[in-house]
Amino acid sequence: MSQSIILKPVMQWSGPLRRKVNAQPQFGAWLQEQAQHPVTATLITQWYRTLLPEPDNDRLAQVRQALRQLRERVFLVLMIRDINGLAPLEEVMLAMSSLADLAVAQAYETVARQLAEVHGIPKNSETGLPQEMIILGMGKLGGGELNVSSDIDLIMLYDEDGETDGRRPLSYHEFYGKVTQRMMPVLSDTDAFGQVFRTDLRLRPDGDSGPLAWSMQALENYLVNQGREWERYAWIKARPIKAQAFEGSRSAGDVHHFEALRTPFVYRKYFDFDALSALRGLRERIRQDWTRRALNRNGVETWHNIKLGDGGIREIEFVVQLNQLIRGGRQPSLQTPSLHKALQGQCAAGLLDQEVCDKLLAAYTFLRRVEHRLQYREDEQTHLLPQDEELRTELAATLGLSLADFDEQLGQHRKFVSHTFRNAFRLAGMGEEASTEPPAAAAPAPEESKAEHDQALQERIEQLRQALLNSHRLRSLPNASLDRVQRLIPLAEDYACRSENPEVTATRLFNLIELIAQRSAYLALLAEYPDTLARVARIVSASPWAAQYLAQYPLLLDSLIEWHSLMEIPDFAALSEQMRRDLDACRLPDGQADVEQQMNMMRDWQHQITFQLLAQDLEGVLTVEALADQLSALADMMLVETLERTWPLTRPRSLGPEHDSSPHFAVIAYGKLGGKEIGYASDLDLVFLYDDPSQDNVERYIKLARRMTSWLSAMTSSGRLYDIDLRLRPDGDAGLLAVSVDAFEQYQTRSAWSWEHQAITRARFVTGDAQIKNRFDDIRRSILLMERDQRKLRADILDMRDKISAGHPNRSELFDLKHDRGGMVDVEFITQYLVLCHSREHPKLLENLGNIALLGIAAQAGLIAVDHAQEVADAYRALRRRQHALRLEGAEKARVPQSELTQERQAVTRLWDEVLGY
Repeated sequence: MSQSIILKPVMQWSGPLRRKVNAQPQFGAWLQEQAQHPVTATLITQWYRTLLPEPDNDRLAQVRQALRQLRERVFLVLMIRDINGLAPLEEVMLAMSSLADLAVAQAYETVARQLAEVHGIPKNSETGLPQEMIILGMGKLGGGELNVSSDIDLIMLYDEDGETDGRRPLSYHEFYGKVTQRMMPVLSDTDAFGQVFRTDLRLRPDGDSGPLAWSMQALENYLVNQGREWERYAWIKARPIKAQAFEGSRSAGDVHHFEALRTPFVYRKYFDFDALSALRGLRERIRQDWTRRALNRNGVETWHNIKLGDGGIREIEFVVQLNQLIRGGRQPSLQTPSLHKALQGQCAAGLLDQEVCDKLLAAYTFLRRVEHRLQYREDEQTHLLPQDEELRTELAATLGLSLADFDEQLGQHRKFVSHTFRNAFRLAGMGEEASTEPPAAAAPAPEESKAEHDQALQERIEQLRQALLNSHRLRSLPNASLDRVQRLIPLAEDYACRSENPEVTATRLFNLIELIAQRSAYLALLAEYPDTLARVARIVSASPWAAQYLAQYPLLLDSLIEWHSLMEIPDFAALSEQMRRDLDACRLPDGQADVEQQMNMMRDWQHQITFQLLAQDLEGVLTVEALADQLSALADMMLVETLERTWPLTRPRSLGPEHDSSPHFAVIAYGKLGGKEIGYASDLDLVFLYDDPSQDNVERYIKLARRMTSWLSAMTSSGRLYDIDLRLRPDGDAGLLAVSVDAFEQYQTRSAWSWEHQAITRARFVTGDAQIKNRFDDIRRSILLMERDQRKLRADILDMRDKISAGHPNRSELFDLKHDRGGMVDVEFITQYLVLCHSREHPKLLENLGNIALLGIAAQAGLIAVDHAQEVADAYRALRRRQHALRLEGAEKARVPQSELTQERQAVTRLWDEVLGY
């Protein structure tokens, strides 16, 4: 590639390059050659080694000069590659960030070693090993996104205090302070060789008034007691820079300690809605900051600043980082200092639409490329577009655009960014726009005096109000929280009075307020978003079970902000992918999986999706059958992920990760989950199978079954996933937790009771080894196709039905929808008898399609009367709907007066007599 193609257009635009090549033509040839290859961290390190001479008495001066020469090379080569379209934005940003990392590490190493010669080396009190300083890259450096003429923001930390043991001892506080102080000129001072990076330490706690280096203990105290919202925003991008001055040091533990402090400060599991006003204020300060500066620049319009002006780079950063602050605590996959990765993660998580993500990324890329060209011109930290038309034309040309096309693209990008920035809280799920949903309808006044009715109602609600205010929880509240409660009470009363049952709704709302009163974040949420309180009122009014669920898991309150999203049918494929990313991101400081956090996160996900389905259920969006399908899909998703997470935990310590290949193991669902008919609080009937020729793994599979059961059913701070019932495995409670497929087949063909064959009609593979799935399906099929003595089968089923009745005695005058004669168990037994008796002649009965579909197949085969099949199918639906309604009403047992559902019970009894008799 000729010099004119590479250098000429760049030299026309850039003064530094033009002057350098004119003065040193041979260097221009070197630049031309180097510009044909990507600039990587490895290449930068190679250049540095060639520039750094053998050590002499003034090593610090040698490092200073080499770093400045290195910076010039990186800057010029990147410029040539960029303007010639050879380097994507990511290469430019990562190369500059790698240069900064190297420069900081070299400055630290040189200065720290020199000081240690006089004062001694700081050492960890427990290990006795050298203790390194932890250097944090903040801002664009932290995100690996430096521009080509950037400042770098640093914060200096160290693990613990102590005293060096050299001939002139210093406290560690003094030692690290001196290291920081002496590093700054190495990086920042301008001399005959130029400058490396302007360095800014003002993001440290207490800014310019604070010490130059902070101990971990001091940092922890500061973050807990004084950390402000804008600092949470800034610390998103904090990234430790790898730097080592002392041989044998181990700084990994110190870095882990730092992350253990930073993560909960920045990313809070329960989003603090108290912070919303502070974040809104930050948004407005970002917008006003440049306006104020512009006025001081003699009227330069905000439009000319592509960083701080309207629709500029800073506004894109705010949109992305706002979502990280709000959701990152509950979705660890969003916890990244990289804007690009954070934006991709938010899109994958559904927090931003794909179109919004694509347009923000396109705008960011365009604006950063423009920013770099502005800085290439004279190697200045500028973000101002030239006002001179000729210069603007030249600028456009460096991007391969005409001035008209440049202005058009710039305008489109900035208009979109400005609009997105103004709506940042709505896009983040913190909608600022007023809700358009209608309020709940008020109940009609009774026939007697409306005035008397209203008077009595107000008296009862006033009693509830006083009981709330006098409760122990509220009496112990700080004044700020109590003020919030007193603001909420009139709103709650208003929404309650609009409901069909004001007194009941007020009771439930006041109970919820009392339960969450100790958490000011939730009080702030309801006070900040009255529409959310209205939605809470609708939900608790409709169902006491829903009210109890919301009170048990108040974390779900923030999902009510985005009502439209709550009404969307869950996309389990997308949800599973996002949950997996979040679980993968749950790591302990040493890099190992954080099992406790993963278990809690899965419970939070399960509660969130369950609540989403509950809201749709109460709004009449889902039928009982559709709800059961969705809840079953949710349980399947949790079982898939539980197997994925628990298998590595069963690995013996003597074995490495290479032994974590997929287990020859499968999870089989029975009962309601097997038939995809589970409800909100259903337990899961499971059987665990394995098929592995190595006997060495048998104990591991039994351990896996135990681990899975514990993972699913253990009570953690976020509750439990599901109650697990393993009694349907071979030999029941006396059997092994996991059985081989061969043993399972032998048991089913030789030892199983008729009721166990009834159970297998509803069994299905959920997750695990595909070969076991095929074997299980074959075993199930062979069991259902066995020749049977119908008389004996009928006697066994009648005997089992009697045992169920005896095990669920009903001494009340009510009808038990499930267990009494003519109820749901009768329908299930009829279907199971038909499957076991007639699958050989009618193979369609083999499919696990649910009771209603199987009744239809039996009718088509002539096994039962068509009209009877239809009547019982309708009856089964009605029984399930009534059972479901009773559960939502908080009924402990699904029982109704004998006068209800008489036709449905008669239809079931008729078919029972037709098929089985009594």
